[in-house]
Amino acid sequence: MVFAVILSGVGPVLVRDSPVDPAATAFWRLFVGLPVALYLIRRSILLPRRAMFGVAVAGALLSSDLMLWNTALIKTTILEATILVMVYPVIAAVASYLIFKERITRRLAAGGGIAFLGLLLMVAHNGGSGTSSLEGDLLAIGAAFCYAGSLLISARLCRAYDTMIVSFWLMFFASLTALPFGLIEGRSVPQTPEGWGYILFYAAITLTGYILFNRGLKTVPTGLASLMGYAQPVVATILGVLVLKEVPSWNGILGGIIIILGLVLATREADRGEATKPAQ
Repeated sequence: MVFAVILSGVGPVLVRDSPVDPAATAFWRLFVGLPVALYLIRRSILLPRRAMFGVAVAGALLSSDLMLWNTALIKTTILEATILVMVYPVIAAVASYLIFKERITRRLAAGGGIAFLGLLLMVAHNGGSGTSSLEGDLLAIGAAFCYAGSLLISARLCRAYDTMIVSFWLMFFASLTALPFGLIEGRSVPQTPEGWGYILFYAAITLTGYILFNRGLKTVPTGLASLMGYAQPVVATILGVLVLKEVPSWNGILGGIIIILGLVLATREADRGEATKPAQ
């Protein structure tokens, strides 16, 4: 689980130096893993028609999440992009209440309120040596909304159908959605062997992170796994300082701490690991 969290923190730094643009990075990262996912479900790959429609919508939302988040990482600091996108559990809980009438606990409401205050502080920029911007912060928040929508749909599909089959089609439709956006970017295909190696390395990091995370869930309590997932922004920020020399502003650091405290409070009662987003 610790290694999974560390690998998830490497992702944001890799996006910054990717040999292709944000949407293309999302496409290649998803597309490269499809053969492995297809091999794992080779004996049964289809879902009912209604489920296929649902997973197509979830895949489009997941792709939108990755494209928005990749762009946010370029436009704002790694700290702000990685923390703001993690408010999705609160968004998903509110959406579940509005759509499915699921109950919102007092703990969730209090934690969500605290996280919102931290969000307001984070977007009140006061300099720093990073590339902080309101546009980038809003893109990260938009990514959180997209991922929350994808999670709401895919979680219900995984309860009704085989998880690996749902995961394959989720990746398939997500990569299909990212493809046209990647093609219209200036850098859509790696131009050198080093570039291809970079993309393959990023995809391997992603796949390894998910495998380690899922294996860790067999022995690590889900509540603890949820809390450990919030170490991703910490790892990413430390790597940003060491590798990219990007030092966040004071309001970014303080706002991030407040958001994480709020999210820890809000998701403390999670019982299915849905509060985490490994290997982003």
